[in-house]
Amino acid sequence: MSETVPSKGLPAAGWYEDPGATGQLRWWSGASWTEHLAPPVMETPIATSSIGREPRVEPTFVPPGATRSDPASQPPNAFEARPSANTLPVWLIASVIAAALGVHSAAVAQHVEPPTIVAAGISIGILAALLGLVVWDHAVLESRGLKAASVWWVLLLPPLVYLVMRRAAMKKLGIRANAPSNVYVLTAVAAALLTGLTLGPVEDAKLDSASIQNLEKQASAELQKASATSWTVSCPADAAVSTVGTSFVCTGTDVTGQVMQFTARVVSPRRFEVGNVHQ
Repeated sequence: MSETVPSKGLPAAGWYEDPGATGQLRWWSGASWTEHLAPPVMETPIATSSIGREPRVEPTFVPPGATRSDPASQPPNAFEARPSANTLPVWLIASVIAAALGVHSAAVAQHVEPPTIVAAGISIGILAALLGLVVWDHAVLESRGLKAASVWWVLLLPPLVYLVMRRAAMKKLGIRANAPSNVYVLTAVAAALLTGLTLGPVEDAKLDSASIQNLEKQASAELQKASATSWTVSCPADAAVSTVGTSFVCTGTDVTGQVMQFTARVVSPRRFEVGNVHQ
């Protein structure tokens, strides 16, 4: 870029203290002020001409090799913005707890209990997805010139340890990257509270129902053993089977239509003591 020839009586092109009192340097083209600003290098005296229209300033240092008329010329120690550590994959990793909780809640609401092999397959799939997101996050960070944490940290208490080590690696570079790990921890705490407050009663209701069904099966088997006749026993579905001392009446019917009743008493949560049989 060619040198700008200053107007007669005006300073040469260069960086000067901004006459607008911004506390920064502004580029003087040799004829007029431009819109280019830079942080100050040193205090520069500034004065106003006698007629009060043109500033009289002293030139400051221009880096070697830079053209004085080049607006891209920056004084030494100019601020350089650091790359961002926020990536799409890291936010997907941080939200994995919320996603897993949503799936689990939906399954509980629909009374869906996948077989053990299916549950194991789902767990392996989630771990594989996490590993893929970590590899993606690692690649994005390195493409920005940032040294990322090892992807293998995700295998240790996934994905919390990776997020913590990622945070530590960014801190060494002078970059704050606390938000993803904070979001993950807060989400995990919220998930635990939500599970205890909402899903807990649902699980308890399922256990209560299972204990009633087990009592009915055991009573039917005992009656059949005693009479050599097939019996069907039914107990109240809404019985308070978790309240110690509560009693409720169950009814049995055999294949001939004969009906009998017995009393079941709760001796401990979901454990019963059967009383006398009444026909």
